[in-house]
Amino acid sequence: MIKVFRKIRQNLLMKNKTGKYFKYAFGEIVLVVIGILIALSINNWNERRKTKKFEHEILKDITNGIEGNYFQIDLSLRNNNASIKSAKIILNALENNLPYNDSLDLHFSKSISWVSVKFNNNGYESLKSYGVNLITNDTIRDIVNIYNIGWMETLAERQENYFYNTASPILTELFDKVAMRTEMKPFDYNSLKDSKKYISVLKTSIANREDQAFWYKEWKVSLDKLLQTINNELKK
Repeated sequence: MIKVFRKIRQNLLMKNKTGKYFKYAFGEIVLVVIGILIALSINNWNERRKTKKFEHEILKDITNGIEGNYFQIDLSLRNNNASIKSAKIILNALENNLPYNDSLDLHFSKSISWVSVKFNNNGYESLKSYGVNLITNDTIRDIVNIYNIGWMETLAERQENYFYNTASPILTELFDKVAMRTEMKPFDYNSLKDSKKYISVLKTSIANREDQAFWYKEWKVSLDKLLQTINNELKK
């Protein structure tokens, strides 16, 4: 093609058609510029397509993690609600001076049990390494930051710190063992009624579990919205 253009220019010069030569040369420049712009446009389109494809792969990773997070949240809510129920059964027995029954032994154990969610955020970690701005949808970019807040980890740490540093030493003085998955027998059931520290452990455990359950439910609402928004984006 270049040889053809060169031959046309030479013929015009040889025939002293200078005016036509310059017009043709100008037209040739315009065609070259247009060709460059088209090439750049195609290249930019290809790059945008590749970026969009990669964005969708990250979003799919996040949605896969959300499914696992649903399971973790439901598991935690079931366990923590069972713990709250057992703690309230014990409190009712102690506050109403009910006689000891070995059926309480399992409730003594369940009342101190809890499950903290271990979230799958691999997709979000991958996103952070490339930059959150990779996400073009503003709503997704805002909601996905729930993975970066850190207060879920704070709730879990608070539970563990309270149990191991405060509750466990008290329970060791009152029960034959401190265990969360088997029965616990009190050394002296009647002494539990007068133990302000044990009553405090039960009430604090209930408060911690209820607080955790509240925020897990809020988190699940955010995950629902995130999953729905991502699925809508992936359909585009």
